[in-house]
Order: sequence, then C-alpha cells, then structure tokens
Amino acid sequence: LSCRKMTEMRDNGIVVFIGPDETCTSEALVASAWNLPMISYKCADIAVSDKTVYSSFARTLPPATKVSKSVAALLLANNWHCFSIVASKHPAWSMEIAHAIELQAELNNLTVNHFRIYSDYIPSKIYELQEIVDNTYRNTRVYVFVGDHIEMVDFVRCLQNRKLLSTGDYIVISIDDEIYDPNMKRNIYQGNYSDFYQKYIGNSKDKHQQNRKRYNYKDQERLQEAFQSVLRISPLFPMNPKYRKLCHQFKLYSRKDPFRVPLPYNRHIFDEIQVPIYGAYLYDALIIYARAATEVLRDGGDVSDGRLIMRHIFNRSYHSIQGFDVYIDANGDAEGNFSVIALQKDDKVNNSLHMSMQPVALFAYGARNATGTGTTLPEFRYLNPNRPIMWLKGRPPLAEPVCGFYNEKCRPKAKDWRYITGALVVILFMAIFTIILFKHYRYEQTLACLLWKVDMKDVILITSPDALYNNELRKNLVSRIKYKELQINHFQRGEKVCQQSIMVNSAGDVNKRAYTTIGLYRGNIVAIKYLHKRTVDITRNIRKELKQMREIRHENLITFVGASIDHGTVSILTSYCARGSLVDVLSNEDLKLDHMFVSSLVSDIVKGLIYLHDSDVGSHGNLRSSKILIDSRWVAQIADFGLHEFKSCQEEPSKFEKELRRSLWKAPELLRDPNCPPKGTQKGDVYSFGIVLYEIIGRKGPWGDLNMSWQDIVARVMSPEEYGIFRPSLRGIDAPEYVIQLLHSCWEEDPEDRPDIRLVRVKLKPMQAGLKPNIFDNMLAIMEKYAYNLEGIVQERTNQLSEEKKKTESLLLRMLPKSVAESLKRGERVEAECFDCVTIFFSDLVGFTELCAQSTPFEVVEMLNDLYTCCDFIISSYDVYKVETIGDAYMVVSGLPLRNGDRHAGEIASLALHLLNSISNLEIRHRPGEFIQMRIGIHSGQCVAGVVGLKMPRYCLFGDTVNTASRMESNGEALKIHISSITYGLLKKLGGYKCEERGIIKVKGKGEMRTYWLLGEDDQKRMDR
Repeated sequence: LSCRKMTEMRDNGIVVFIGPDETCTSEALVASAWNLPMISYKCADIAVSDKTVYSSFARTLPPATKVSKSVAALLLANNWHCFSIVASKHPAWSMEIAHAIELQAELNNLTVNHFRIYSDYIPSKIYELQEIVDNTYRNTRVYVFVGDHIEMVDFVRCLQNRKLLSTGDYIVISIDDEIYDPNMKRNIYQGNYSDFYQKYIGNSKDKHQQNRKRYNYKDQERLQEAFQSVLRISPLFPMNPKYRKLCHQFKLYSRKDPFRVPLPYNRHIFDEIQVPIYGAYLYDALIIYARAATEVLRDGGDVSDGRLIMRHIFNRSYHSIQGFDVYIDANGDAEGNFSVIALQKDDKVNNSLHMSMQPVALFAYGARNATGTGTTLPEFRYLNPNRPIMWLKGRPPLAEPVCGFYNEKCRPKAKDWRYITGALVVILFMAIFTIILFKHYRYEQTLACLLWKVDMKDVILITSPDALYNNELRKNLVSRIKYKELQINHFQRGEKVCQQSIMVNSAGDVNKRAYTTIGLYRGNIVAIKYLHKRTVDITRNIRKELKQMREIRHENLITFVGASIDHGTVSILTSYCARGSLVDVLSNEDLKLDHMFVSSLVSDIVKGLIYLHDSDVGSHGNLRSSKILIDSRWVAQIADFGLHEFKSCQEEPSKFEKELRRSLWKAPELLRDPNCPPKGTQKGDVYSFGIVLYEIIGRKGPWGDLNMSWQDIVARVMSPEEYGIFRPSLRGIDAPEYVIQLLHSCWEEDPEDRPDIRLVRVKLKPMQAGLKPNIFDNMLAIMEKYAYNLEGIVQERTNQLSEEKKKTESLLLRMLPKSVAESLKRGERVEAECFDCVTIFFSDLVGFTELCAQSTPFEVVEMLNDLYTCCDFIISSYDVYKVETIGDAYMVVSGLPLRNGDRHAGEIASLALHLLNSISNLEIRHRPGEFIQMRIGIHSGQCVAGVVGLKMPRYCLFGDTVNTASRMESNGEALKIHISSITYGLLKKLGGYKCEERGIIKVKGKGEMRTYWLLGEDDQKRMDR
C-alpha cells in the first residue's frame, strides 16, 4: 500500500519523501531505486543504515544503537576499562543496544567481563537477576544494564541484597530510551520507586496494591541508598527555550490543511495531548532537506537527485529545533544527544535522603570528533563543573581493585624480619596476657559458681540402719546403686570376694551398721556431717576451699560431694565408707589383721597423705585413726581434711573433752603453739601418722596400755623440759625393726628431724613385700582372707541364731495356735475369722479373793503356778486351745482355729471332768489340809477369733458365746460343771455323757435359761470316739 502511494506521489512530481513512520525498509529501498531522497523522522530500523542498499535515505531519529558511543565515552571518561553487560532479550532494541555496546568496547579497547542475557522477565522471577549478580559480582565492579525500568530497579535490589552498591565500590549504568523531562513529576526521578511499577505491570488496583506492599518503606529507603550508585543515560531533553511555543504552533497548524482534524475531537487532541518528540524530528527533517536543496540549487544541481542531496546531509551537523546541534554520520543516521542522570541533592523532594534524579552531564560532538569515520566518540561534559556526580566515596569506583579481583596483581613484599620478630613478640605477649586474663576470669567464675552447693531437699535421709535393707527403699530410691553395696555378710564363694558393706560387732548385733548420718543423694549413698553452726558467710577464701575440695580426686582420699548451708543447718556431704573408720576395724576382735591387711592399710594411708601434701590443701592438721575410713573394698581413705575456714567458729558441746582426745595424735610443737593453724603442718601430719601406725600394729589405742589420763599424757608431751620426751611405749610391740626405727623418726621432738611423707613411704617399702604388684589382685587377696575369717564368724552366729530361733518358735507356739503361728512366720497376715460353732470353757477358784487376802503375793503366785501347771499338762491331751489366764480365771476353747465338727463339745466336756477330778485333790501348798475348789462353766455357739496387737500378740475370742460361757461359770457351784442347753444338746448327740437338769435360772444379761450339770462320762464311748 505504501509503495503504491509512493508511486502515485512520484507520478505527481514530488522530489522528496519525508517519513514514513515506524518501519521503513521497503519504502527506503524503493526511494533508493528511484534515486529520490527520503528523510525519516521516526524510523528505527537498523538495516537502513547500509548505504550500499539505501543510498538516498537519511533520518533525524537517532537509532537505539547510537547510545553505545555515549556509554563508551562515559566508561572511558571514568577510566572504567572493564565492565559487564546485563541485557534483556525482549524487546529487540535492548539486544541491539547490548551488541552495539559490545562492539564499541572492542573498538575502544574496553573489556567485557560478562555478557548476561535474561528473557521474559516478570517481578516474581527476580531470582534470575539475583543469580546473575551472584555469578558476576566477584570479578566486576561496573554493570551496564539494558532493559526496562522495572527490571533495572529489581537488578539494583539484587545488588543491594548483597550490600554491594552501598559500599561505593560498584556502579550501575542504565540505558533509558525515554527522554528525561524535568517538567514531569515522575516518582522514579524523585526517589520513589514503588509507584513506578504500575505502568509496567498494569492498571489493576489489586496489582498496584500488591506492588505497594512489596516495596514497603524500608525497601524504598534501601533502594534510595542503592540509587546513589546508579547512572542513567537518557536522550537529552529539548533545550530550546521556545520549544513549548513551537509545540503550540504545531497544534495550530495541525488544524489547517492538509490535516484538518474534525472539530468534535479538536479539544481532546490539541489541548490535552502533548506534542511527541517525533514532531521535533519531523521539523528537523524538513530543515535539513531545505538546507541541502538550497545548496544543490545554488550549485546548479537537481533537487530530485537523492544521492546528491544526501552528500549535502551526511557527515554534517545541524542545529536542531530542540536547541542543540545534531551530527548525521556517513550512514545518514543522527548521532543523537544523550545526558547522564544521577541522584543529586534536592531539598524540594520529600524522601529520607532529600535527593532526586537530575541531569549532571551530557555527550557533545565537536568539530574535533566529527571526522566522519563513524567510530568517533562524543565528549563527556558536566552540565555544571561545580556540581559533579555525588560519588559515595568522593571519587568514581574503580573498574578493578588495585590488586586485581583475586589479589593477583600484588606481590608480597620482601620480609623484614625485624618487624616480623617484633610483631611476633607483641603477639606472644598479648597471647600470654590474654591467657592469664582468661585463666583469672575462669578461676573467678569457678569460685563464683555454686557447683558445691547441695540442697537438702534433694537428699533422702536414711534414719535407721535397717532402712538400708528395706526392699521397698532399695527398689524405689536406690535403683542406681549396686545391690552389693547394700548387702550384709553376703560374699560370693566362687570368687572368694566378700561384699560385706556393714560391719557386725563381736556381739553379733547390728548396732554399728551405720557409723554416721547417711542419706541418698542423686542415687548415691553419702555421709552427712553436721557442723555445730547455723550459718556460714561464703567469703572468697571459703569459695577457694570448696573449689579445692571439689578438685581433689584420689582413691585414698574421701570424695567431697558438696556442702549445704540452707534451712538453718550447715553440713558437709562426702562419699560413704561402709566399713566405718579405722577405729571400728581395730576394735573388732573378730577381725584378724594379718601382715597383708596391715601393709595394705598403711600403704593406702601413706599414698593418701602424699597426694594431700602435694595438693593445694597442703596438710591435714587433724589426722587420727577416726579420720581414716574403710570402704567396702577394704581401701583406706583419709577424711575430714580441708575446709578449715568453712568449719571454723563451731559451738561444739563438750568441746574441751573432744579437743583433749584429739591432742593424743597431735605433734608437740602444735600443742605448744597457742596460734596453731587449723590446717596444721606436714611435719605434724608425719607425727600423727606415727601414732596411727602404732595404733594399727598394737591394736590397743593411740597410747597402748598406758594407765594415765588424757590430760596427763598431753601435759607430758607438751613439756619435754620437765618430763623428758614422752611417747607411746614400744616395749613388747610385735613389729619389725625398720618399723620401730620409723616410729622413732616420726616422733622426733624437732619437726625438722622428722622425715617427710615420701621418705616414710621409702622406709616402709619392706612392709609391702608380701603384697601383689597388681592393685586389684592385692585387693582380692585381702578380701579373700577376710571372707575366710568371716565364714567362721558367720557359722558361729548362724548356730546361735538357730538355737534362738527354736526358742522363739517354741515361745510363739505357746502364745498362739500352731496354724496361726505358722502363718505369722511366713509373713502372712492373719485375718479375723468367724466360726459357726465352738465350745468355750471358763473356770475360776471359789473363795479366791479371801484366799489372796490371807496369803502373801508370793504364796498366791506359787499356788496359781501349781494350778496352771497341772491344767496345762492336762489340756495337752485334748484338742483344745488355752486362750488366756487372768488371775484365777482360766479360759479354754475347742473347735478353732482348726474346725473339728461337733467334737468340740465332747473335748471340752471330757477336759472339764478330767480337770475337776485332778484339781479336787490338789492341796494348797502354804495351807496344808485345804484343797482348791474350782467351778466350771461351758457354753457352745458362734464366735469370731483373731490376732490382736503387734507386741505380745494375743489370739482373742469375741462374741456372745464368750459372755454366755462366762455367765455359766459365774452362776455355777464349787466342784461342779455348769453347762448350757446348747452344749447339753451337742453332748446328747455325741452320747456317753451323764447330765442332770438344773432347771431354769435367771442369768444376768440373758434372762431365764435352762441349764444342766455335767456329772460324768462313759470312758468306753470316749475311747470309741
């Protein structure tokens, strides 16, 4: 269609084509074929720049690729010799610009580090831009971005996510195809980037709200900071001051021929719509043709000769209506004029930085670079030399770090050993100083911590030794403790290892099974020592003492568990030694201490003292046999050392007597010192060890058989000038000579003459000759010997226990029925039981009260003993149970606890006849000629029987039958047997018994009852039964 129109125009005699819009390749090709000039004001096709084909074509609209020269000029002006290109695949002009920039870089010796392309971008795919940044930022500092505005803003956000732009080391050059218009209040130029998205995403209200939400104020502030490192290259805005007036004239002429816009649309078109920049390009196209045609006519040429006209247009500049000069190169393309826009101070803008995007520089083609080669670059000029770009670091960023991206351009300097040595010395000094400070800090932190503190709420006190054997306690509270630590006298014969944990004294009882207050703390049995004080002020020295105690760990020193200072009591918790102290072991005559036992104990004590003397504690100060404990493995452990300040100021009862006893082990120089330190001295410990060694060998106490008071002994030890050197006697002691000599050395009056504890160990080395080198084997050997010794003791105790058991069972059978006694022995509970029918026998002595009044208590007891001995002998022949005797009353029952059918009535009746026959001939011992007169009552019926009480348990009967039987006895007569009608019925049923009716009598609480006298029985019938 366009070509047909062009043909019509040519036939009508036109000499030049101005236009067309948009694409123009076909039209330009036709015009070149006709050699008619064609000047376009809106054609952007790249192909028409080829003058071998389109020789009569020119254009005043600069093609998009022309911006590449301005980009190259900007890079060279700031010495950015290497950079990266990031371009969008769509629209097509962005790729054309990107390749044009790449070509200009090659022509001007610039290096493109990276060429990255992305396509079909939407805001949700920002990760693509972030990936480009992540892959390129390490070896580039300058980015040239070619794409839409929204994409550029997101690219800046990606750089800022890594905090690159805010450092001032990175720069982004963005290519903008829109002309910067200072008269338009666009948010992108005023530092507000959120509304900027609306144009590119759509006019939907919902989408716009989403963008506002996405780019919140915080994100906007970050972008404002980031845009200080962004430069935008945009086409230069018209600088002609009359340009707005010219645009108004364009509107007026558009109303006239040949356009003549219809009147209904005039106001909308000409009053509201701005004249596009293409109007200026159209005006320029007419002007340059007119200028060229004038020159051709002046030279006598043909104005319709397209190539001739182009020779007067190419490689020349013209003054555009926009107010600046424009250069047209040899290809007929206008070079275009571009400006650099950057963030500058602007107090009129309402944002956090008070900055807005403003033009700061432009690119100008002067005479010196208008050579017509097409490869020359414009000159970069600041619009105002006094107002340059506001670089973050006061200078443009470097295209490459001084030492290169990977520090490859900087070689290490030659080493100056003086500086290196000095630096190392300073570093070493600082390191030592830091280590000292750190150790001091750690030490103070350790002192301040409360790891030593024990809350007594977490401790379960074991109030009696028997609680250790309580199965329920062991199951519920001591599940983490090995069962062998709670056993007594249990040893495995197969391994010959005795696992006795609690001592048994020579008398065979267990009154010394727990030597101190013991409890359960975190699953372990601990010994609790209560101090005689209510509170403790935890000073720094006390904290140091507690820290020292927690750090001491040795098999021959008692383990410190912790201390409690709560609830008004102060206590120290240590590990529990089941065999007590050395005093308990030495005082146990059943325990034979042979050479191996003695050597092992002495060796343990010496090893414990060596470790204690080498530790921060330094010395014991209160060493004696009661402070040496023996655990279940027969290992000696020294206790009660350290914590001297913690234990000070106690209000001990009987303090003088205790101090006097303690003095029996104390060195003489310490006894004489009124300000004796609580921790004592190491030489003082050696003296005390000598006393303990003497005590172990002699087993007669610290001073043997010496018949002297403690006070006298201490006075003689303290006063060698008056009494001479006074020590325990060594005469008659059974010990090797080297031990005797060691005792003398340990007891030297001058502390300096005493050996230290390590020398003591050397001197006692012969004592360990019988010990095995392996500690475990030695322990097993000791426990094996103890096991053999204990076996004999246990066998002896077992025999004694068996005899006592028999006596106990015999006594129990006399107190309770056999079946009930057997149930109690098995640990079974005896429940009360109801019996449907039993027969109860009651008897008493007639005239017993008067008899007692006329006799002495001894005579009464003697008489009752004769009576009941006779009765007890008789009832053993019958199936009856004697319930009780109270004074002269005697109660017997048959038919319980083992039921015997109806035989119970016959058993009681025969017993009563037998007793009455025997008692009637029993003379009262202290009243010759007088005989005991007994009256008997019998009744049969239902009753309940059961065991009552824990101490002295009794098998008691309850029910109306008991009361009725008692009434039969009280309403009877001397030497007669009074029975109820129920008993009479049972006897009649059995047969063989002679009864006589007494008649109806009044019985208290029962009313009238028919009763009978039992007179005798048929012996043959009884035998038959």
